[in-house]
Amino acid sequence: MTQTAVQIPIQSFRPQPFALAQVAYRSQLVGQRQAAELERRRLARELHDGAIQEVLAAGLAIDVCLADVPPGSELRASLEDARRLTATALRRLRSALQSLREDPPDQELPDLLRRLEARHRAHRLDVSVEVTGSAAPLAAADRRWLFQVASECLFNAAVHGRARRAVIRLSYGPGMIALCVADDGHGKLRTLRKIIRGEVPGTGGGYHTGLADIAARAGEMGGTVRADRSDLGGIAVRVLLPGPVTRRTGQTHG
Repeated sequence: MTQTAVQIPIQSFRPQPFALAQVAYRSQLVGQRQAAELERRRLARELHDGAIQEVLAAGLAIDVCLADVPPGSELRASLEDARRLTATALRRLRSALQSLREDPPDQELPDLLRRLEARHRAHRLDVSVEVTGSAAPLAAADRRWLFQVASECLFNAAVHGRARRAVIRLSYGPGMIALCVADDGHGKLRTLRKIIRGEVPGTGGGYHTGLADIAARAGEMGGTVRADRSDLGGIAVRVLLPGPVTRRTGQTHG
């Protein structure tokens, strides 16, 4: 039996105009993202090497002058005002730098905090996250700041307090949000309280900027920061903020 081969005409593939437009659009998006990332890195370098260093140097110069000015004088009062202004400027510049360097994904705060569980394994710090209450929506800037607060406290616990365990406790309540970082380390509670109150020499001028900045920023947001002994045996730093609705509209949840 003879078999006859069937010839099928071969048609060349030609991309449709719509498909070509999609490819061009995706390529354009990739190029825009790459350009934006390069610009963000450039701005971060200029901010770190320029404005931040200049404001830091100004704060240190003011501290040196304050050491030679007697208490109660008009000049001292002016210098203290200048130091507060430079500390506020430095805090805002560092916040802007952090935003340029690190852009956390668009996640709710509990999910952001859980990222810290794995981040501190290099310091041999066992980190866990506990969340109580119904999660309230937060602005991206508030989420980023609270994430940075927890990160700063964990760094202090691991490096300065030599802690081996830390617990991040996030609590949502009527008209309030509380973030507490407790550890089992050997931090100096009295010193930390002085830093939070701005009583340690040099605070705000380049030294002890972590906790001092946290306390100052919390005050600007209508909240408070305090340090106590934790139930783990070390330090517990607690940030208490009014809820987002309370802070923005003067109303309370519920």
